[in-house]
Amino acid sequence: MLKRLADLFEGDPDQFITTSLTGEVDERGKHQANYLTIHESITPAKWQEHLDGKVRIGVRPENNDKCKWGCIDVDPTTYKNYSQKKYVSIIQEYKLPLVPVKSKSGGLHLFLFLKDWASVADVRKKLDEWNDTFFMANEVFPMSKAVTMPYYNCNATVEFAFDDNSNPLMIGAFLDLAESKRLSVKELYNLKTNAYEPETEWQNYPPCVQKLITEPWPGNNRNNFLFNILVLENKKTDGNLDIKALQEIAIERNKQCFSKPMKISEAKAVAKSVKTHGYHFKCPPKHSELQPICNKELCKTRKLGIGPQIPEMIDQFEEISYTRDTKTIYFSFSFKGQRITVQPEDMKDEKSWRIKLLKYGIFWLSLPRARVGPAPFELLLKELTARAIENEKMKFADTVDEEKYNTLKSFFEKTIEEDDFTKLKDGYVVLDSKTRMCYFKRSTLEHYIKSHATKIFNSTMDALHYLGCERHEYYEGEKNIWYVQMPEFVSHVGITRAKDNKKETTEVDDEYHTGKFRTPEPKKAPPKDS
Repeated sequence: MLKRLADLFEGDPDQFITTSLTGEVDERGKHQANYLTIHESITPAKWQEHLDGKVRIGVRPENNDKCKWGCIDVDPTTYKNYSQKKYVSIIQEYKLPLVPVKSKSGGLHLFLFLKDWASVADVRKKLDEWNDTFFMANEVFPMSKAVTMPYYNCNATVEFAFDDNSNPLMIGAFLDLAESKRLSVKELYNLKTNAYEPETEWQNYPPCVQKLITEPWPGNNRNNFLFNILVLENKKTDGNLDIKALQEIAIERNKQCFSKPMKISEAKAVAKSVKTHGYHFKCPPKHSELQPICNKELCKTRKLGIGPQIPEMIDQFEEISYTRDTKTIYFSFSFKGQRITVQPEDMKDEKSWRIKLLKYGIFWLSLPRARVGPAPFELLLKELTARAIENEKMKFADTVDEEKYNTLKSFFEKTIEEDDFTKLKDGYVVLDSKTRMCYFKRSTLEHYIKSHATKIFNSTMDALHYLGCERHEYYEGEKNIWYVQMPEFVSHVGITRAKDNKKETTEVDDEYHTGKFRTPEPKKAPPKDS
């Protein structure tokens, strides 16, 4: 028996742990223990002491980068009235090669046993896959920690295995079951299981919601737990649930997910809160009560989960605003006691960002890169941009109106003609006196922009957009003509009269010589003698 047990749990040859229960029980009903690491190999004598109830031992599965067994440590949200039947049923229904064993804390260890040594990474990959699909446990071994061995004090043990019908097994029957379920490495790699789908889109749910649905929550803070459940429901329908439908779901989930459901009125209030502004899940560390059922890294990979997370330091940026004109946009914010203004070129990458902040005397430390998904720096700037509020003193609409007024006034005054469409090709703006519509070629505006408005617009196309210009394919025999309404500042009648009354002067006109030559004064007659 000792040889079979030692062979089944062969692991780290250089150390093991001993554990002793303290007699204390935490708020979930989990038994607490003390641990001591022994830096020597496990002998048959130590195994015998374990079975005799003298020393409880624990073993690390890893032998360098190989292992022969692994374990999913199912840690229930509450150990009071906890039953292993649900997990045993999942193992049986989906034909998983796992052996369920009651742990010293009162939870469940789901052991995988192999016939030979396999890569630690490959074993973890398979166990993580099963855990994410079926069990949602927080600990999966190998993970550089030891697992307490079953059958401590085997003749009166409370750490025993269960068969497929959830019946307790003595140590001999456990060894038979474990050895019958051992897989070769090839069998492990090729093993496929059916998808676990208790609800539609189950594989996309956040782990915390999956845990609440499969294992009712017995504690406090139920409003925050229900909030996350309803955020999920809102996401599933892309926010198309009306308040009545969401409140009906809240009432049903309240009954399903809590050992002691809230009042119906409280559940409805949570639904109303979600419908009003509940598009993001509540997560640790801010909501520490969710820590026992949270798996943030896994949640980031789920379609209906939290997704890539914005770095928490976003809250250090305050009073975020933006000011926009026709050429660029400026973002301003308070950070580390400084009022900082940046432009898009300062935000293109983290190096440019660091250089800009150095000009304010702030050294920016690079944010750690994520293993998957967008870079944290990009998420930070995305959120900063989203939180920015337009500067009330310099609104973009007002800026555009002012620049439109000044640009059109200058443009028209320099180039306008009335009703003579033949002059379009000569670089004039032609005013239709009946409709007060002005027509011009794009090249005319382009020449003006390059000469007079390079500081206002990035390009002629920007100018056409911001000035509100439209285009005719053909007009008055001319192709590709742009037009815009004559602004109120111009009196086209006044312009016409000024142009009509203006006469070109030549050498024959007195006006031509005005101020150029002095006209001699007439000589006075000498006074007469009296």
